[in-house]
Amino acid sequence: MTNLGEYKFSRNENLIFYAALAVSGLLIAYLMYRNILFAIVILPFARKIKGFVKEAVIRSRRRRYLAEFKDFLFMASTAIGAGRSMKDAIAESIPSLKNIFGKKSILAGDLTVAYERMDKGGENDLSVLQDLAEASGIEDVHDFVTIYSICKTTGASLITALNKAASVIMEKMSIDREIEELIRRKESEGLVIFAMPAMIILFLNLTAPDYIAPLYETIAGRIIMTAVAASNIGIYAMIQRITNVEV
Repeated sequence: MTNLGEYKFSRNENLIFYAALAVSGLLIAYLMYRNILFAIVILPFARKIKGFVKEAVIRSRRRRYLAEFKDFLFMASTAIGAGRSMKDAIAESIPSLKNIFGKKSILAGDLTVAYERMDKGGENDLSVLQDLAEASGIEDVHDFVTIYSICKTTGASLITALNKAASVIMEKMSIDREIEELIRRKESEGLVIFAMPAMIILFLNLTAPDYIAPLYETIAGRIIMTAVAASNIGIYAMIQRITNVEV
């Protein structure tokens, strides 16, 4: 089962990340200090930057997983309505999920593992689904497993419960998209503020190099440039904190 709260970069992803970090460091060093040796100042922030990237990837995977899970609920509801068991409903939903979301569908992979545990391992469907929910760490998946457990125990209509759960997830996703759109606009405004110092420095380098020369040739100028770079890092961290909204 996939732990959506964790993500490990592959070898290629690590290579791409560190290559992009090195290029960014060189550009920043030349722009802020006119000396590429200053690119080493980005090294202490490498782990923090990688953490930001990792968190963004995790959020993206969770959103995609939830979209896949919503479709799975409708598929399971249809299969169970036709008299299938939960194990059979899972087996029938796997090809459909791969067709819709591609062969790299996270949920399809997890459901494949779940089906094999039930079919070959003879494990109880409820315990397998509880493991699935625990690994995902998503509240909606936990709620589904709770609903399924109650329906099995009390004999309530599982089809109605599945459709209702899927509808709730769809409403949540709709609200999530609206909030993300608002956040994206605010984030764009924040990124303009974040990029403004670098744009001004680049503009002065191109149009009035003599005017900005003291910032590169004196100790006071180096200190000012370092303060600008540190302030930009603080601005970016603040933007991320403001726009990091959980629905």
